[in-house]
Amino acid sequence: MDNISYMDGELFKAAKDGDMEVLFNKYKGGLDRLLDGQQNTALHVYSTSGGRQVIKKECRSLFSSYTTRSEKEVSINYLEQLLDRCPSLLLQGNARGEIPLHLAARHGNSEIVEFLIKRSKEQYGDLEQMLRMTDKDQNTALHKAVQYFDNLQVVRLLLKEDPTLSNSVNTSGVTPLYLAARRGFFRSVAEILDANCKPMALVGPHGRTILHAAALGGSEQTVKIILERKKHLTKEGDEDGWTPLHYAAHRGHYLLVEALLENDGSAAAYLTDKERGISPLHLAALQGDIDMMRCIISHCPGCVGIVDKRGWNFLHFANVTLHPPYFAYDNRFILNVNDDKDVNGITPFHVARYGPHSSKYSSRPVWDENSSQVAENKVIIYGFSILCKKIEEVLKEISNIEVAGIPVRGFSNTLAATTKGKNNHSTDSYNEREEKIRQTHLLVATLVATVTFTAAFTVPGGYKSDKGTAILSRNTAFNVFVISNSLAFVSSLSAVYTHILISGEKHSTKCYRLFYHMVDPLTGFGMMAMAMAFSTGLYAVLETSLGLAIAACSIGNLFFLIISYAYYKGYGVYLVYENLKWLFTDNFLSVWKSSI
Repeated sequence: MDNISYMDGELFKAAKDGDMEVLFNKYKGGLDRLLDGQQNTALHVYSTSGGRQVIKKECRSLFSSYTTRSEKEVSINYLEQLLDRCPSLLLQGNARGEIPLHLAARHGNSEIVEFLIKRSKEQYGDLEQMLRMTDKDQNTALHKAVQYFDNLQVVRLLLKEDPTLSNSVNTSGVTPLYLAARRGFFRSVAEILDANCKPMALVGPHGRTILHAAALGGSEQTVKIILERKKHLTKEGDEDGWTPLHYAAHRGHYLLVEALLENDGSAAAYLTDKERGISPLHLAALQGDIDMMRCIISHCPGCVGIVDKRGWNFLHFANVTLHPPYFAYDNRFILNVNDDKDVNGITPFHVARYGPHSSKYSSRPVWDENSSQVAENKVIIYGFSILCKKIEEVLKEISNIEVAGIPVRGFSNTLAATTKGKNNHSTDSYNEREEKIRQTHLLVATLVATVTFTAAFTVPGGYKSDKGTAILSRNTAFNVFVISNSLAFVSSLSAVYTHILISGEKHSTKCYRLFYHMVDPLTGFGMMAMAMAFSTGLYAVLETSLGLAIAACSIGNLFFLIISYAYYKGYGVYLVYENLKWLFTDNFLSVWKSSI
């Protein structure tokens, strides 16, 4: 364009605020040649700003003080003056090919959008030309309306004039409906769906549907709106076979998974991707999301048996990202797949023992006496085995799993830890980790023993000065305190002594494993007994104020609620189960016999 005049600061401010006096007096040339650095005209600038910023006072009630609020004030007169002086501004594009309607729609300036539509009808007698104009990326005004914000009023105005805008596709293969679903703009999604859009509007890039987009965005309301109108999309896969349920499970959106399963999405739980045969349950397991796994299994118990193309079921994956999950032992369907072998003969049990979380169990045998692999692995029946190498090979192959270009969260860290273990490949690194854990347990047990020992001689209520006996000795709560405190002291002191016993043992000996597995139950029991002593001790001295005593006891007993929740989640219960199982088996008997 010849003879371009660029706006200085004063002209730009006048164009933005709609100051006709400054703009028209200072600039006498054609308005189509007055541009800013992005080739925006005065009409572009005003369509973006939405008018002059004004401060308004309002009184909410008779007795309250005035409050102020800021809002935009659109000058229709200014817009008319601009287009009367230069009608071509209406369809003039900027450097990105955007006309003023695009900018007004993007920023949600519905009054300006309404004016521009009306002006186009008057000026050209044909609204279709302006409404269907696109920028350089083939975005229409409807694309712009849902690009960054949920501009519902603008969406309604545009669809009212041309419902077919919902079918327009930009250079990325995205429709306005897909874009709104991806952003989670559920009101605009509902508006566009109700405009009788064609099936092509439901599909986006890479074969993804609007339900895929909503699952990626994580908006529960958007998903529910789509399910109400297009329930069949739950079973639609993208070009790789991933369904919306895959997407929701992959992103960790629990509420979305639940909504999809409850709305005719149960069948989708059995669908797998094309390349690896991964199901939504496999993805939830790869994320290490126990709640998600429980949700899917509760709706579709039969999907626990689905295996990928390598023969891995969800327990294989769960044992990669988690310590062996407790829920694997309280469901009959899950028990059936716990020993399923993949194409290499690897079971979930093997992954639990030789996978990334195997250090706790690295010295325990995997193969039974009837296994055909006993001879091959006899010399390394404790610690890493050939299975470890096979598992690592599988982990490397599945480490690049991506859904919609997004890698599995948390899995890369698991793989890195596994690879690091392979490089060291001796049990020394695992022994070092066990030693650090042991030192932590020793510290906790010592603290509990110290606190309970002190509490035994500074009893609640004090002593009778003449006899030296406890004042509250006949109080029931005090008696419970004494017993609980004694149990806590003995248990924690036993844990400390157990640490002393294993300090001179080699990590690979059965005696070490026996004592190591005694520490957790002893320390845990000591902490619970100490919490009980704390609550009953408070109750004993506050018994005269019953309300306060009950409140104090309730607060103290929150400890039991917290650990119950942790155990319910699986990890704690499984560790207790394993420790007790280890103690009261033939291992215990063999160690006991050897010690005598």
